[in-house]
Amino acid sequence: MTGSLGKRLNDCDKQIDDLFNGVTLNEEIERQLKAIKSYYHQLYLDAIDEEAEKEHIEMYELLAAGLEGIKNGKLKPDSVLKELDEITSLRKSNIVLENILTSLELLCWALLAGSFFSYCVLMAPPLVAVNPFFALAVISISCMAAIYCAVNFFNCIDDFKSYSPVEDELKREKNIISFFKSPQTSELPPKVSESNDLLNRETLYPVFN
Repeated sequence: MTGSLGKRLNDCDKQIDDLFNGVTLNEEIERQLKAIKSYYHQLYLDAIDEEAEKEHIEMYELLAAGLEGIKNGKLKPDSVLKELDEITSLRKSNIVLENILTSLELLCWALLAGSFFSYCVLMAPPLVAVNPFFALAVISISCMAAIYCAVNFFNCIDDFKSYSPVEDELKREKNIISFFKSPQTSELPPKVSESNDLLNRETLYPVFN
């Protein structure tokens, strides 16, 4: 992995590693950290162009900066979680759009394959009666085209994407964020206790005017 984009990706890995440097982690947290790194590296490798690569790296940088901000107390976990939910919604929307385009492509290949197969069946007898050699050439080409369309049809079926990887990644990132959450303290119990103490004192030592 080379270039400035690859360096930014590795810098995110290092930034996350530094956040947990010196921290004792259980096996589950370590597994989730490795899975998060692997997820963004795979997104980078699967990107179709440089613009997509930048988008994936920027999301990774946003996650790393959010974790660092939560650990340093500069960011609230709820605000980072909100951003992660928005990013997840965007990813799901992209998956829906890609599946719609894949469906259209699937329909196109199905129509082409059906047309070529129908042509072979319907046009074979007339062509054979006129010119057997020409009929053989035309039918062979039509059959090859039909097979080509059928192969692309089945390949399109494998191109449909699921929400599962995106949802699993969101769960992992939320678990990592919860690792940095500091315990919330409530000021209400001390106030209640102070009021109770004052009431008890007035009961034990009444004041006469």
